[in-house]
Amino acid sequence: MKNHKFYSVLITVALTALCATLMAGCTTSSSGYKKSDKTGDAIKTVRDDIGTVKIAVDGTLTGLDGLVASATTDPRGPFETFAKSVDKLDSAAAKTQKDAATMRERADAYFQQWETQNSGVKSEEIRKLSQERRAKVQDTFSRIRSAAQDAKDSLPAYQSDLKDLRTVLSSDLTVAGIDASKKVIEKTKASGLQVQKNLDKLIDEMNSVATAITAARVTPSTDTSK
Repeated sequence: MKNHKFYSVLITVALTALCATLMAGCTTSSSGYKKSDKTGDAIKTVRDDIGTVKIAVDGTLTGLDGLVASATTDPRGPFETFAKSVDKLDSAAAKTQKDAATMRERADAYFQQWETQNSGVKSEEIRKLSQERRAKVQDTFSRIRSAAQDAKDSLPAYQSDLKDLRTVLSSDLTVAGIDASKKVIEKTKASGLQVQKNLDKLIDEMNSVATAITAARVTPSTDTSK
């Protein structure tokens, strides 16, 4: 009877250990794509942030146009609108930078885990295939940094010019003052349009990368007509 009890306990312990091992294996094998999903979600968040930055840049361009158009009537209201648009752009850019840091952290964790899991693959053929895929996906992700460089170079300079214009015009919001700033305003607007092009390029690249590193997902239909 005692032996029967002992064997029952032993079998229970063995089964528990086996289940724990299997669960650990499942966790390891499934966590990779979950990290890629998190990285993909982070990329999409930054992409949406950049869309907000684009809207904010549009607001500053519209603000500059409104300011020039009202120079001979009453530029006070348009100036305030322009001034606020500069603040909105600053806020949108700051949020993008914060979320971009999170995106980079998740990407680093994803690629690190992939490398760690590769070391546990026994088949040399499969391990080599996975290493090649990892290198290719990492290279794809690096395209974001390349595309982001133009935006990183052009946006801060544009923001700086906007703030300078806001400072100067706040002290000289006269017909002559606005007229004297027209050339600078036109140059700043041209810079803003270039920023928009750089942001469009970055958004396209981020869409491509997000698709490359995440598993396919079908969005459930919301059709309620049936």
